[in-house]
Amino acid sequence: MSHGALHIRDSRTSREYEIPIRRNTVLATDLKQIKASPVGADRADKVGDGLRVFDPGLKNTCVVETNMTYTDGHRGLLLFRGYALEQLWQAEFEDMLHLLVWGKYPTPSQREALRLTLATLMSTTPKHVAEVIETFPPTSPPMPMIVAGLSAYLAHHADSIPACAGGNIYHGNPEQTDRAILRTAAAYAVVMGMAASHRRGIAFTPATTDNTYFENLFIMMGLVEPYTGRPDPVKLSCFRRFAALNSEHGMALSSFAMVVTASSLTDPISGLISSLVAAYGPLHFGAPEAEYKTIQAVGSVDQVPAFLEEVKSGKRRLFGYGHRTYTTIDPRVKPIKDMLFSELDGDSDPLVKVAREIDRLSSTDEYFIKRKLHANADFYGTFFFNRLGFQPEEIPVAMVAQRLVGILAHYRESMLKNKIRLFRPTHVYTGETEPVLEMTAPSAKL
Repeated sequence: MSHGALHIRDSRTSREYEIPIRRNTVLATDLKQIKASPVGADRADKVGDGLRVFDPGLKNTCVVETNMTYTDGHRGLLLFRGYALEQLWQAEFEDMLHLLVWGKYPTPSQREALRLTLATLMSTTPKHVAEVIETFPPTSPPMPMIVAGLSAYLAHHADSIPACAGGNIYHGNPEQTDRAILRTAAAYAVVMGMAASHRRGIAFTPATTDNTYFENLFIMMGLVEPYTGRPDPVKLSCFRRFAALNSEHGMALSSFAMVVTASSLTDPISGLISSLVAAYGPLHFGAPEAEYKTIQAVGSVDQVPAFLEEVKSGKRRLFGYGHRTYTTIDPRVKPIKDMLFSELDGDSDPLVKVAREIDRLSSTDEYFIKRKLHANADFYGTFFFNRLGFQPEEIPVAMVAQRLVGILAHYRESMLKNKIRLFRPTHVYTGETEPVLEMTAPSAKL
């Protein structure tokens, strides 16, 4: 591991500083010693607090130390606790949860114990959770239903809310944290299943202790074969394998939202709600839904060139393209495409043909090549979920179901730190630094 020092000379004061380098990072607080001259300095320079880092979008700011996920954007490499994607191809939800949350790939007996615990928790959901979800019109998007359902579930367990209980419950308490994590994972699957059943106008089928987490999820959502009442084995297997690829991706916005919320010492369900609403935007897990509807609007293969010209001119946005981490091909794309076309008959969907034409033309277009823009996991993932039976509006919540293990793993890491720091970033002030002498009279009309 490289260690060293950064030598800085401040041209404003001619002072020199030595800033330690550890793990290819410098501590932002070490920069506070670099201060502007008190003579003639603008008060907005915050002389007393020293130099700060301005990083809109946190493009080059580390906020946690973790051994959970390693990504090399230049090599297209992604590792989970040191395991490559190929090594996790047969992993169940329970395996990935154990690996990411507790740091070890489970033994068969550990996996079975975890499966039974989750299935038991899923089979005992408070009645009023369903009642809350059923107050929504069936045409409502699933995300608001799920947020409301999780809130109702949390309200039933008020003693699990630290503020209601009078203070800290989880920080430094692994036993309480682990119980809450399992309850959160179970609650999400049940609420997602209830929302899907309500939207489809079918009776909700409760979870049973005979099934795996994903089997119960598909059954509760109504994603089953009509003659067996069971999930299609191929579709379930494809979803499980996609989930292994999608289970964690570092400080993505949904995980970061959980870490930020957890820094106030809240419960994991409240943190998950933060993750959900953060993920819903079209620049995160809302992207596949937005992409599906965009490609619907393109309509046919012959309209793709005109669409791409609009993208390049800034008139339209192409969702599912480019990635902040990867400057080469997203390593998740190939296995997703393999499953979509070899197991899910993806080419039978006319919209998939439109997507493939977009990918074909953009791969040789100078605009995309120069900017290193490639299809990411969302681009083909959109149609992958659709072929499994998920409605476009359900894709964001389905992706959260897969990313749930990583989100909860970040929660546990936060709770087991010796010291937890409330997130409270600063801002760059650009206004007046002295009180305004005269107030402008308010307008009579609003």
